[in-house]
Amino acid sequence: MNTQNIFTIQLEQEDTSEKPPPNEWEILRENTCSTISQLKKIKLSVYKEKLNLYSEKCKIKDDVILALQTCLETYKNTNENNNELISFLKTKLAERHSKMVALKKAHETQNAGYESTICEKNEMINTQDGIIKEKEKQIEELATKIKQQYELTIKSDELISSLRATVEDSEAKIKERDQKITQLETELTTKAERIRTQNLLKFDAALMLCKQNDRVVSSTIKELQEILSGENRSEIKIVSLPRIGPIKIAVENVATGPCWMVIQRRGYKVVDFNQGWFSFVEGFGNLDEDYWIGLDKIHAMTKSHMHELYIHLVFANNETRYAYYDNFAISGKSDDYKLRSLGNYVGNAGDGLRTHEHHIFRTIRYDTKTTVEYNRWWQHEYPNCNLNGTFSEKTEFGVWWCRGNGTYKFVESVQMLIRRKQV
Repeated sequence: MNTQNIFTIQLEQEDTSEKPPPNEWEILRENTCSTISQLKKIKLSVYKEKLNLYSEKCKIKDDVILALQTCLETYKNTNENNNELISFLKTKLAERHSKMVALKKAHETQNAGYESTICEKNEMINTQDGIIKEKEKQIEELATKIKQQYELTIKSDELISSLRATVEDSEAKIKERDQKITQLETELTTKAERIRTQNLLKFDAALMLCKQNDRVVSSTIKELQEILSGENRSEIKIVSLPRIGPIKIAVENVATGPCWMVIQRRGYKVVDFNQGWFSFVEGFGNLDEDYWIGLDKIHAMTKSHMHELYIHLVFANNETRYAYYDNFAISGKSDDYKLRSLGNYVGNAGDGLRTHEHHIFRTIRYDTKTTVEYNRWWQHEYPNCNLNGTFSEKTEFGVWWCRGNGTYKFVESVQMLIRRKQV
């Protein structure tokens, strides 16, 4: 049935009393027709969209069907490849089985060979057991010999003990003699102290005379010492040091007294002091000429007793000066031979060694443009003396004492002497 007919039927059934004018009916009819046409358009558009959706779904299904067909083909191909692999693996397994059979036969033959070698080894072991038994017999014979020797050693020990007793008796006698010697030494030292005080008094008197007669510049301390003490005698003595044993030392008498031991002498310029560490530890040179006694010996001397240090210096123009310290001692090897103490200073050369107190002895190597130099002294960052340098050098590596205003006062000859202090 038509939409127009529906609307006309409905209009006829309505009340005839209220009939609109003919113009309104036409307008209404046109409006209804327009709405119906719009509804039809909407339905068409909806149907088109549905058709599009159905077409897209059909395309997707076609793609799925193609994918499934390709998968089936690949599965068929893989199945064929798997069948080929299975046949290949079967052939390999057959080959492996044949190899295993061959290996089993080879192992059986090897086991038979091993059994034969084991039998041979057992026979060798039996022979070795016999040899071992013979060796054990020989060892027993040696043990009896060792027992005999042990008995002999016991007898020798008894002899040694008897000899020790005799040695102890002789040591007691030696101690008695040593005590007598020490008594004599004390007597000698007291006499030497008396002579020393007398010489000092004479020395002071001579200096006063020099000052009064204006002869200080022309006469030197060395000349005064010769006037006061006569001959400056030097002799070689043998001294026994702990841990080192007997050594030869040069002993001199100076203005301050006798029995001064020379630990360093320079001035003859015949011994090269450009030595390494071990030379300065052990010592080098000639006792009658240039000489360094060695750090080990200085430590052994100053270890157990207080010692005095006397430094005799001769500068240019034969200017003679001295420096005296009343408690000189150095440490041992474990402390790098540190200058342990100096004590109080007396002298007219200047307290040049004070800066180096409590510093270790070093042989520092310096590479210069021309030569290789060493500072062989108790080192300090700002040194104030170096008596083991090189005479030809007029720098820090030379032989000098107490620099002032940036200049070094170089030494022509020097002598360091020590002696045991009488407390």
